[in-house]
Amino acid sequence: MPSRLFYSLVGLAGIFLSVASCGPAAPTPQAGGGIGGTGSLATVSSGPVTKFGSVFVSGTEYDNTNTLYCIDHEPCSTVNRLKLGMVVLVNGTRTVEYGSNNTLLHTADTITYEETVEGVVQSASADGLSFVVLGQVVFVNLKTEIDPSLQGATPHSLDPGKVLNALVEISGFVTGDGTILATLIQPHTGIPHYEVEGMIKNHDRIANTFEIGSLVVNYSRPTTDLSQMPSPTSQSWNGLVVFVLGDQWNPGGPGPYGARMNATSVKPKTLGVSDSEDTEVEDFVTRIEGPGDFYLNNVHVQTDTGTAFEGGTITDILVGSHLEVSGPLRNGILTAASIEFDDEVELVANVESVTPAANSLTLLGLNGLTVTFDGRTDLSGQGNPTAVGDLHSGDHLQIHGRLRGSGILLATEVERSDPSSQVQLEGYVTDAADPWLTLLGSRIDTTSIPESGFRGRSGTIGRSTFFAGLGTAEQVTLQGRVVGTQVVWTAARRAR
Repeated sequence: MPSRLFYSLVGLAGIFLSVASCGPAAPTPQAGGGIGGTGSLATVSSGPVTKFGSVFVSGTEYDNTNTLYCIDHEPCSTVNRLKLGMVVLVNGTRTVEYGSNNTLLHTADTITYEETVEGVVQSASADGLSFVVLGQVVFVNLKTEIDPSLQGATPHSLDPGKVLNALVEISGFVTGDGTILATLIQPHTGIPHYEVEGMIKNHDRIANTFEIGSLVVNYSRPTTDLSQMPSPTSQSWNGLVVFVLGDQWNPGGPGPYGARMNATSVKPKTLGVSDSEDTEVEDFVTRIEGPGDFYLNNVHVQTDTGTAFEGGTITDILVGSHLEVSGPLRNGILTAASIEFDDEVELVANVESVTPAANSLTLLGLNGLTVTFDGRTDLSGQGNPTAVGDLHSGDHLQIHGRLRGSGILLATEVERSDPSSQVQLEGYVTDAADPWLTLLGSRIDTTSIPESGFRGRSGTIGRSTFFAGLGTAEQVTLQGRVVGTQVVWTAARRAR
């Protein structure tokens, strides 16, 4: 595995984006009015586009009046071609009020986007919740933005028939070895440039190859651009997250959906700067060095006694944890001022009952779970509801939230959509004994799920394999449909 020194050198040397020169040059606050006045800090942030009006990245609003957009290998311009779900890098400034340090404005100077994967879909699961591209298993969840031309039976799944063998572009997060959580899926038009982001393993410095998931990458061509990589003859690249660009691929790598690609360039993923007083990163933990010392994708993060935690503790930071981290970046190391756990519960279901006085509701088929609302819950959708009292029994809701004790889900986002019988639940198992699963405080009988409905990363695995070794804290997705006053469960998928 690479040393800390290796990652520090990559953080300093891997300046692969033009944003480093386009953005503010210094993190020092700039005077704006003396005592009681304002100042500005240089900022860098990474995360998905979550909203427009201006531009929201990981929920933070940026003024984009004079933003330069650098979109996926094309010349930078002032034309905003961003889409919801694109994971982007933002260089800009934060204007603060002296004394209080209150943020007055975030300004985006440059927004840069590169696809996570572009390639031909090699296989697609029957439930439309996962597929394979360039040897990478790509997962879909309730936040994934899917182009209408590829949507399945619900807005939150793919049509396997339409997506299989299609050339697609995917933005998302690398969550582990050869696994990606998609935030945006859309068809590719024009000449393809095959691309993949992922973690290197099995680096062979003699054969000039390495693997990412089930993809074997060959970088032996004299014209392959390795200028931003450490010398392959002196340093193993294993464990480094990279962007690989290629001009051709073919099936035949390791595993049932293996692939091979000839690289035209390989470069490490970086923030583009090694120092910034104001840094925000949303991503998945890829490596643990020790308690409070870990890597968020390629970003080295360390906690200290002043780190504030929301939604978890230092012991909850594990490989695969989804985090938002903010703090100062110095010499390539992000010292966490705050860490927010983003392991949200996601579900689509029909309302069973509403209790406006308690700002809560229950859902059909999920006995034992109560969904609560507070002043920060974002309620939207059909009929423009503004309060719990605007919701009714039978309403079809898409809900994002966080567990607050056994059987209590605090909703962060709730959207009412057209009536539907489709039900989907994504959460962490707290108990499992065939045929019962307990998620979100609800004890669910999976007897109605057929053998072919139990799935894992590689496809159908059957009931016995599904339950074998299924422990607490593993994420499971359940699908079903409303029949009368009951939910009939039809499929279950393990995340690993």
